[in-house]
Amino acid sequence: MKRKFVFFALLAACVSATCSMCGNDSDTPEYEFPDGPEPEPEPEPDTYPHGLTVTEFADDLADGKRCLGFVATADPKANPKLRFNAVHLPVQKTPTRIHADFDSENRGKPCVTTNAGYWWAGNSLSLLVSGGVVESIENQTVTRDGKTVYPVRASFGQMASGEFETHWIYCVSDDGNRPYAFPSPLDNDERTGTYMPAPPTSKTPGAALWTPQEAVGGGPMLVKEGRNVAEECYWREVFDGGGIAGTSRQPRTAVGATADGKLLLLVCDGRGMRGSEGFTLAELADKLIALGAVEAINLDGGGSSTMVGCDGTVLNRPSDTGDAETIVQRAVSTAIVISETN
Repeated sequence: MKRKFVFFALLAACVSATCSMCGNDSDTPEYEFPDGPEPEPEPEPDTYPHGLTVTEFADDLADGKRCLGFVATADPKANPKLRFNAVHLPVQKTPTRIHADFDSENRGKPCVTTNAGYWWAGNSLSLLVSGGVVESIENQTVTRDGKTVYPVRASFGQMASGEFETHWIYCVSDDGNRPYAFPSPLDNDERTGTYMPAPPTSKTPGAALWTPQEAVGGGPMLVKEGRNVAEECYWREVFDGGGIAGTSRQPRTAVGATADGKLLLLVCDGRGMRGSEGFTLAELADKLIALGAVEAINLDGGGSSTMVGCDGTVLNRPSDTGDAETIVQRAVSTAIVISETN
């Protein structure tokens, strides 16, 4: 008992002494914290830069099915270092390889990469303009009902001013296959089987030379001046016989722009991947309008539809993956990379 008493007495004395040192009679002034903002935390590696967001969506469709996908939204006004890059691949590469190679080429940090236009047998079938140079042109002819058809198809580009534009494009032979913009898909309509008897030229009414800095072709036009034009343009751009199955739900890739200059990139899964049915073209256009798009075009879809995130991994589940444990990507001929300059 004596030992316990002595121990508690000593403890009480120590506490009392400590308290008296902290009292008002202490000669040590209290520390005053300087005014000023809290220091900004160090950025985490492999995060999206300011002005760029990537969000996942899961939309309930009209018949109770679902569509799952990802949307990247880039705001160049909020972050002038963000860049829209159209990438041409003379030798096809997977989106993850395109992403990694872009990083190694010292062109800035790749943040989001998707597939872009159509291709066949390793070659691009769609317009691709990079740094103001036309790297590939839109497919000039297709065959329908034994006839040679000259499709005028949608393209999306960024001008030297930084503005995003969509147009119906044909690369005219009377001006060196340079891209000319037209006010409509002109006089083709696959639904009625009526087609232009000759390709458009630089002298066709409404033709205007188009000179974007970066551009990707695809089609059909999905949104024009805020209006859903997907179904009508599907027929007028002569896509029904081309395998993109616009009226059925499929994996899709699309690019668009909002009225205030934001860039939208969307990839949705389909064919049962992650339980997703995909979108029809009309549903895809409605989704983009809900996201604020006033201009948008469809890009290559199906097994090509892939979105790579900032850390270089695939975000969605491309349909070629099937039941495999490892993601399966298709090598593509053109791509879009959203990057941030150094």
